[in-house]
Amino acid sequence: MNKKHSQSGQVGIIIILIMVVLLTFGLSIASRSTREVALSQQEEESNRVFNAAEAGVERALATDLNFQGESLESGATTIPGTDSDLNYNITKNRVLETRLIEGTTAMVQMQDDTYSLPSSIYIDWSRATDCNSATDQPASVIVSVYSVTASTSADVRHYSFAGCNRNDDIPLGSAGQNGYFRRGIVNTQAGDQFMRIKTVYNNTYLRVSGSSILPTQAYDIRSEATSQLGNEARTVEVKRTLSIAPSVMDFALFSGTTLTK
Repeated sequence: MNKKHSQSGQVGIIIILIMVVLLTFGLSIASRSTREVALSQQEEESNRVFNAAEAGVERALATDLNFQGESLESGATTIPGTDSDLNYNITKNRVLETRLIEGTTAMVQMQDDTYSLPSSIYIDWSRATDCNSATDQPASVIVSVYSVTASTSADVRHYSFAGCNRNDDIPLGSAGQNGYFRRGIVNTQAGDQFMRIKTVYNNTYLRVSGSSILPTQAYDIRSEATSQLGNEARTVEVKRTLSIAPSVMDFALFSGTTLTK
């Protein structure tokens, strides 16, 4: 009789232990499922906010960029279907700073109705400090300046600045200038309208500025979106440069008015 009571107590303890293990296992699964649901909802919300920020960039790019002043603020708006508040800002940039792939071209507007022609254009490129390393191989740049005047009609001048034989307007010192270690200076002439800069032999970072203020060279767009349902926020920044003529312009005859036979 005592033996049966003893075995019954042991069975009860075993059952309790099994129940504790099963309960712990169940709670663990439930907790993990809850976390996964929360993460999934957070990811979904994050994607909605990011899509709203991208939509803000698209709205900004579709905007007429001929606005007055130096910047344009959209004001707070809501993107339908995203549950997100959106605000984007467009800022005019008077300095062209970009990255050129070998063989590609950037265009610089040299004057317009508001800003007169600077006396000099500064072309900074390459973040390589020298030409002795296998990784430091600065690109060379070819510059074409397109000019239109009433007396000479149209004219194109060409300049070349090599990356390694130092026929540029350096030295700039060991620290470089604006983070660049090569500089070409183009002295302008009356009637100069725009400039095309082509990189050869390598990719390069490029910065173009003037001795005085240049017309708008690019538009910096910053789009910010925040969720109405939580604390998610996303920011997308892009730079829109000026539209450029096709690369055939690097090899074609330029006429400010008409061509005559």
